[in-house]
Amino acid sequence: MPKWIVALDLQPSSHGAVRFASWVAGAGSAPDALELVGIHVIEREQLAPIFRLQSPDEVGRRAKEALEREIDEAALREFFAVQRIALGARAHEVLENEAAREHADAIVVGRQVAKDSVARIRLGTNARRLLRSLPVPVIVVPPDYAKVSFGAGPILVATDLTDDAVAACRFAEQIGARMGRQVIAVHVIPPIDPVMRAYLAEGPWLELAEQEHASGVTRLRAWLEQHELAALSHNVVQGRTIEELGKLCVELRSPLVVTGARRLPNLARAFIGSTASSLAAELPVPVAVVPPSQQAG
Repeated sequence: MPKWIVALDLQPSSHGAVRFASWVAGAGSAPDALELVGIHVIEREQLAPIFRLQSPDEVGRRAKEALEREIDEAALREFFAVQRIALGARAHEVLENEAAREHADAIVVGRQVAKDSVARIRLGTNARRLLRSLPVPVIVVPPDYAKVSFGAGPILVATDLTDDAVAACRFAEQIGARMGRQVIAVHVIPPIDPVMRAYLAEGPWLELAEQEHASGVTRLRAWLEQHELAALSHNVVQGRTIEELGKLCVELRSPLVVTGARRLPNLARAFIGSTASSLAAELPVPVAVVPPSQQAG
């Protein structure tokens, strides 16, 4: 049975994550149920002043009561197999350990704020650290996703046509099958150097753009075929990756964007690049960042 860890922090920042995970779990098209495990982490250092006034057991009991009230008020208890209080030094480390203990397939965490000029602040400490370690796919959900209707469109998965993107496509396929949604593999090709515009008339300029797009489509199709992903729909857009994916997810009313991470030589863990981190921080929909498969490449 697939299983997701859902981070619950008793703050509005986690409401979108709770609602999104429950929505996916409630999808009726999958043959096996998705089990949600809600984890609220009490950080020792953060609550040290409270522990001087009240025992950790009492703090945990009160936190559990608050957690249960929140789940009940949202009418989402039926989707959670377990809601647990965990004590640890750092929340992201506790969530990683819980994911390993539960053999979880993903961790769902809320983004700190919906909109902010600084991406680090927008993501929040725990989401940023989870994306850095990326023990399993991490789904970052905007807090205001608790108040909006889920998009009725396809799931988008970004690919740069490297082996590291294969796992992201597989993950998107699984979610698409569960939710009965089309999955579109999106490849963003770089814009043509604007300097060249001065050297070309309108006709040749448009022809060059068409040639670049056609070449991108050919390469994307070949990559999908190579990795036995030809069943996915595909789309090639030209421009800056974050901007184009942002526009596309709004235009197509996508409920989820999936992207991959890179595994660098001689490193055991995945490397979360600026593009994946920025997508998770800036897009108006949930973003799943998927570590590359150990077998890829």
